[in-house]
Order: sequence, then C-alpha cells, then structure tokens
Amino acid sequence: MSSITDKRKALPAWQNVYAYIRERIVSGEIEPGTFLEEEAVSAVVGVSRTPVREAFQRLHAERFIDRLPRRGAMVRAATAEELVQLYETRRVVETFVMQRIAADGIAVPNSLDSLLERLASPRKARDLTFQAEGDFTFHRTLVASIGNAVMLEVFDGLHLRQLRVAMRAVALDPARLVLIHTQHAALLAALRQRDGAEAVRILAEHLQPAPEILARMRS
Repeated sequence: MSSITDKRKALPAWQNVYAYIRERIVSGEIEPGTFLEEEAVSAVVGVSRTPVREAFQRLHAERFIDRLPRRGAMVRAATAEELVQLYETRRVVETFVMQRIAADGIAVPNSLDSLLERLASPRKARDLTFQAEGDFTFHRTLVASIGNAVMLEVFDGLHLRQLRVAMRAVALDPARLVLIHTQHAALLAALRQRDGAEAVRILAEHLQPAPEILARMRS
C-alpha cells in the first residue's frame, strides 16, 4: 500500500501546495494575518512559483486567504459573520435531518457513541483539529443516515469552512467543549427516543453562537 507521501507525489504540484497550506491553516500552525510569499512557499514545498499561484487561487476561492496583487497572500481570519451564517445554514439542513430521523424511525449509528467517547477524552481536549473534525463527522453521520445524497453533498460543501471557523471559535473558549459534548449526547438520546421536537430544540441551542465568542471574534 502506498504511503500518503507517495499519493501526494502523484498529484499535480498545485494540489500538493494547496494541501500543504490548507492543512496548516486549519490546524492553526499558520495563524490568521500571516503573510504568504510565493517565493518562500515555493522554496519550502520544492516547486516552482506557478503551482503556488494556482494553489493560492484555490485557497482564495475557498476564503482561506486574501490575494495581495504582486505580493502574495495573507491568511484570513474567520469572522463572526461567517460563524453566524454558517450556523444558520446548518440549522436549515440539520433541522430537517432531525425531524426525518425521528419521524421515520431511522436508526442512529452506534459508531457515534464511540466517537463521542473519543472526543470527550481528556487526552484529546487540547487537540482542536481532532475536535473540529470529530464534530463534523458526528453531524455528517446523522445527515448521511437519512439517505438524501443531495443534502449530504450540500453539507459536505461546508466542511472546510466549518473546520476553519469552528477551530477559531473553540480556540477562543476551549471550556465550551464540555457543553458541546453534553449537547451531542443529549441529541443522540432524543433521536433514539424519537422525540423530534426535543432533538430540534437541542440542535438550535447547539448551533447558536455564543455571544461572548462573537464579541471576541469582532474585536
């Protein structure tokens, strides 16, 4: 079986640059406001400047960076407005999902219980990438369970933006993870009891940005 490195070598050069930068932005290794110079990135990744420009175009389109004409790029900070709009979009999609699961008696995957155990592990509390990815996996699994491929595609389209915004929000208030884990468990309990109204109520609370986080993101 080929390694991840081998697989990346088979990709076009711009995709390798794109993946390299994106992963470091999402993880927080490259912080918001960081200036990215084409020449410096090309030297680090070992490619010419052309694929770096192509990668920058993709990252700009996905709102990870802002292009600076003839200079390079700067890493964008996730904004409070993005967080609000993302949660509004998710509430529309996931409210329908909660209602369908409860009304149609769709089984809630048992894999979500073990996922919640891993997310609540003290050893993983500081791993924000793991927490953000795990949160997305939790909600994606529920969306996938109703068998609506179009809705799942819409939800998957939010993935990268969700990671970027969620990691900044959690970084501002790591203690909020305890509440998030509690809400996840309560959501599963409501769905297994076929209580759609309660599941929707918990979801609305879960996807309501905390005022203190919004205030800090706007400061």
